[in-house]
Amino acid sequence: MKKLVSLAIVLFFAATAFAEEYVASQKITQQVLSGELSQTVYAGDEIKPVTILYENTGLDENVVPEYSSTNFLENFGLSKRWVGSRCEIAGEMRDDIPAGTYNAFIVVRDNEGKFAKTEFEFTVLEKEKTLSLKWNESSGNVNQTVTAGTSITPIVFDYEGLTRYSVSELPPGLTKTLDSKKQKIMITGTVNSNVMSRDYEYKVTVWNEKDDEKSVSGTIAVVGGQARTSIKLFSDNTSQEVLAGNEIEPVVFEFANVRVDESLSSFKFEGSLKGSFAYSVEGNKLTCSGTVDENSKGGLYTIRIIAIGENNNDTAFANVEVTRESVETKVTVVQNESQTLSPGDSIKPIVFKIENGSNPQLTNFPGSYGLKKDGNTVTITGLVEESAKGPYEIELTVTGANNNAASAKATINVVIESSSSSSSNIEESSSSEQTTEIVTVAMNTVKFGYANNVLTVAMPTPSMVCVQVFDMMGHLVESFAETEASSKSISLAHLTKGNYVVRIESARSVRTARILVK
Repeated sequence: MKKLVSLAIVLFFAATAFAEEYVASQKITQQVLSGELSQTVYAGDEIKPVTILYENTGLDENVVPEYSSTNFLENFGLSKRWVGSRCEIAGEMRDDIPAGTYNAFIVVRDNEGKFAKTEFEFTVLEKEKTLSLKWNESSGNVNQTVTAGTSITPIVFDYEGLTRYSVSELPPGLTKTLDSKKQKIMITGTVNSNVMSRDYEYKVTVWNEKDDEKSVSGTIAVVGGQARTSIKLFSDNTSQEVLAGNEIEPVVFEFANVRVDESLSSFKFEGSLKGSFAYSVEGNKLTCSGTVDENSKGGLYTIRIIAIGENNNDTAFANVEVTRESVETKVTVVQNESQTLSPGDSIKPIVFKIENGSNPQLTNFPGSYGLKKDGNTVTITGLVEESAKGPYEIELTVTGANNNAASAKATINVVIESSSSSSSNIEESSSSEQTTEIVTVAMNTVKFGYANNVLTVAMPTPSMVCVQVFDMMGHLVESFAETEASSKSISLAHLTKGNYVVRIESARSVRTARILVK
């Protein structure tokens, strides 16, 4: 509801000084169309806009009746606007104005030169400062791409309520500035010309007295200039002596203008020193640490690091003198040092034990053999060839850590049995697998034959018979046993084509024969 108040009653000049200077108008009236003449407001907040209509001034409709007033803009940050005889006061109370009660006035004059005064009262409360940080949209973008050696578009952030701040990860050459009067944080400057291509993810953070935190992040992508990559030895221990199997003293290299990631892909680790080594980066320092291979020979070795840069590569070295303790290399036979068998038989596995040696080599084996190394043991298996005869001293030789050699021998005694119990070689009598007859061989009460990739064993009387088929490396590929009087056939067609050895053992004798699987 609009308020209609006679200025003669409400706005009559009560102050003596005013009354002495001005003659009060008895006819001017006002209507408060909106807002209130007395308000309570927080510093920095908007007032309720006040609109006052002055009537009965005797002036033309479009004539402003104001004679004098408080400077609303300067004192409070408020605007005052006249439209004819209507006055509007609006805006935000200054945020830096202290808490308190403030008075203001407007004096108007009628056509007779008499006056009336409107008084305002503003009670200002101190506004609690809330921590805030935001990018000023009229400044440069928070995300920018810039060539090394050129300037960025200044980036500005507006803040409130901070007690401290930080700006992290800016490209070299850029600076941060705090303008506490305007409450702004600015990032400005020129990126150094020797900076490599890289995305700098910076972060602006502000805190208040309660340690609350606000932050804004951005990225400045730098397109590289003339940055030169370098790496050099930083440690005092440019050369060191270490015992094989022991740890080296950490070697530190210093580098510049190298892009570092978790996998250290911008470094290449080379050199002649063998062992288990780890590499780590802290700041612009690269550290190499680890253990030299215990089998390394004595001598001078190098650690070589290549730093890969945007415009060039660089290399640094460190020397390591490896020494060795005097150690004895030994080889001993721990299983089946001597054995006797017939031509074509498989040997019993011979096991050697190795101490402080490597690269085992076997010589003088009478046939085909296999060599298997497991830790510090070497196992020899194999098949004695049909033409073998007499004792054979097989020898296993290893190379020692000091480049010396050691060896051990085992004996294989190959005995040819009498003609009454000689072994037989069985081969197909015809090249045609479809028409080949079974060729049989008698072994006292046991007969066996082979044709068309089928092995047949016949036992006229009950007897324990064990049949084994080996490849030419001495590996068992088929076996079966029978105790009843019967005839049994087994197909070998599934085996890889080639020569095999059949071993048939009964209670009275052992025989072998060579067959061909087609």
